[in-house]
Amino acid sequence: MFRLSRMTDAALVVTVLCGVLLSGCAAAAAAPARTTPTSDPVIVTIGDSIMSGHGLDDGEDWPSMLSRRTGVTIDNLACSGAGFLAVGTCGKDFRDLVDAAARDDPTLVIVQGSDNDVGRSDADIAAATERTVDAIHRTMPRAELVGLSTLWDPSEPKPSEIDVSSAAVRTAVTALGGRYIDIGQPLRGDPSLLQDDDEHPTVAGQQRLVHVIRVELEHAGYRL
Repeated sequence: MFRLSRMTDAALVVTVLCGVLLSGCAAAAAAPARTTPTSDPVIVTIGDSIMSGHGLDDGEDWPSMLSRRTGVTIDNLACSGAGFLAVGTCGKDFRDLVDAAARDDPTLVIVQGSDNDVGRSDADIAAATERTVDAIHRTMPRAELVGLSTLWDPSEPKPSEIDVSSAAVRTAVTALGGRYIDIGQPLRGDPSLLQDDDEHPTVAGQQRLVHVIRVELEHAGYRL
């Protein structure tokens, strides 16, 4: 049985001050895992078409891959075209997906910024991100919260809104005690990882994402 648990220990203060969990502090003692929830772990993911596996067959998105590899239940609520502000093909933005996420009673919620919010003002992106993350925390208070940085896969120069979105996710998530993970831009520079639209991952691209995200989650103390 795979369990989702976040690592805590007597060295937590050291690791937080170092800005890294389970790395960068060689002097910190190995830590026992935090008490695991009595129920099996359930993860909900909220994101856009990159997370939903746009253009691929069902089950070829990285959350589905992560679920198969770990045995952890993952409900991928990602919606093509959606963002913190943008309304997707499902007729919802990220805030509108929160009620569906709450019905899963998750132990962990992963939310990622979206390039669908490019073209909106910095203030609007920050405010909408904060509203959504606050709603997640208020509606699912027992769930741990992880925010992922915003991806920009096309070969064109990265718009400033991508970094604005990532910063907004970091600020909103960490303000509520969650964990922010910067996964970089793991798909850029390798055409084989993107479909012909130069934006959405191929199966190989999704495999790259699931590897990077799983490693970063485990570095952050989440054992899958």
